[in-house]
Amino acid sequence: MSARYALYLAPEADEPLWCFGCEWLGYDAQCGLALPHPRLQGMAPEALHEATAHPRVYGFHMTLKAPFRLAVDASTDDLEAAVGDLASRHHAFGPFQLAPDLRPAGEGKSFLCLHPIDAPPALTRLEADAVVGLDRWRAPLDAAERARRKPERLAPHELAYLDRHGYPYVLDAFRPHFSLTGPVEDGASYLAAVREALASNPPLAQVTIRSLALFERRTLGMCRRQE
Repeated sequence: MSARYALYLAPEADEPLWCFGCEWLGYDAQCGLALPHPRLQGMAPEALHEATAHPRVYGFHMTLKAPFRLAVDASTDDLEAAVGDLASRHHAFGPFQLAPDLRPAGEGKSFLCLHPIDAPPALTRLEADAVVGLDRWRAPLDAAERARRKPERLAPHELAYLDRHGYPYVLDAFRPHFSLTGPVEDGASYLAAVREALASNPPLAQVTIRSLALFERRTLGMCRRQE
């Protein structure tokens, strides 16, 4: 399997939200280690493991530049230098508050996430710069990659973004969030568990962005941060 890269935002490793997100998903992308899931009342650990399979592939994150293969004339060093340049153009921001939510995932399913209550302008500026500025290093989507985004379900402007930037939910269609599950039939029990965790530990509901996280996936994702 060829490597795929993604530019994400993630809490710093010493922030409570990072620890919570890693334990919830059962994977710490900073260390590359599997972790035991938290024990949730009325829910078997196997159910949480299955529900978190999709976001666990890369680890706990918010997407800035969705996963992509490198262009044929690009190297990992090129990409890391470009991410470093991107980081130098932006300043740390936050903390900002997060709230749990269930969002439609199609086919009658939903996924659980944490989203900014009020997205800071610095976040939208950073996302736009990442999406456009890193396109030089991204290989075009192949037919299978494009099909996985289900282009037939996209609005016209989302389809245009898919073909131009490799991902439909960018720029004015940006939907910032930290995914906590993949598509699930009934997300109410997961939502209740996260609400309870946030109520008992308020620092979990906020995040400060101090660095960019470049993730590389071969099996599970691995995270390298750049200030």
